Amino acid sequence: MSVNSDECPWPQTLDHRDMEWPSENQRLLVPFREAANQTETSLLGASIAFGTDGELYLLHAVEADSNPDPDELRRDAETRLAIEQQFPVPIVERREEFSPGLLDTFVDACSITSVLVDTEEVSFFSRNGSDQADGLDCHTLVGTGMDEFESPSTILVPVDRGPHSGIATRIAEAIATAYGSRVDLFHVIPEDASEDRKDDATKLLDAYSYRIDDRIDVEYHVLRDADPAAAIIDQSQQHDLTVLGAPEKGKLRRFLFGSTADSVVEGGDGEPVLVAHRNGTESLISRWF
Repeated sequence: MSVNSDECPWPQTLDHRDMEWPSENQRLLVPFREAANQTETSLLGASIAFGTDGELYLLHAVEADSNPDPDELRRDAETRLAIEQQFPVPIVERREEFSPGLLDTFVDACSITSVLVDTEEVSFFSRNGSDQADGLDCHTLVGTGMDEFESPSTILVPVDRGPHSGIATRIAEAIATAYGSRVDLFHVIPEDASEDRKDDATKLLDAYSYRIDDRIDVEYHVLRDADPAAAIIDQSQQHDLTVLGAPEKGKLRRFLFGSTADSVVEGGDGEPVLVAHRNGTESLISRWF
């Protein structure tokens, strides 16, 4: 889609369909088995559903023939109450027997458009084989540091020209709509980049900003840095939530899992990070493991 117009005469084109995400009838699924950070992840999912006028699905994967544990039922009820107190979204809650194909079956049966899963829900990830989210016919959103998630005042969105930035921007817009957050768009250029390249980057941010709802406070800036990953890590510490499009292999992937940013992840001081993997491309989760 081109954003060129008489009102916005910049030479930038966002020609990817993800700037239109989500389509109508958004159905966002949050699955649990370990029930790690259940309330925090459910509230994040609810905020996205609310911000897109969608529905929230909560899936509890249980052992076969197991009787519900009273403590688990109490925790589930408390989570649902926390959601209902903050967001008037339709909620569908199910308990299903866990199996290797559970997510795929549920996504198809309920026409799920996006799945949000916490990295601590280890049953949905595999280090040696295929993972549950590999090949799902929907977008996949993966959260890390979810134990620290709470109502965000500011959301950082590092953007580039690819479609992964389009979906990240739309997700941030949905969360900001729900919480009244400010969205900060951010782009890194080399330290020795020309002024023309900086101007081009500013126009790119203009284009993304123009597509965000006018009711949301949006700021953006271009930063010169020799290491984009390090710059994002530094900026993320100044925000309550960072939303990234699915990264390429390399430093941004390591940003989430330690070797580039041990002080952020292993030190426990990092803010929550949400990574969006677009439907129709290589599984984000399979890239990680």
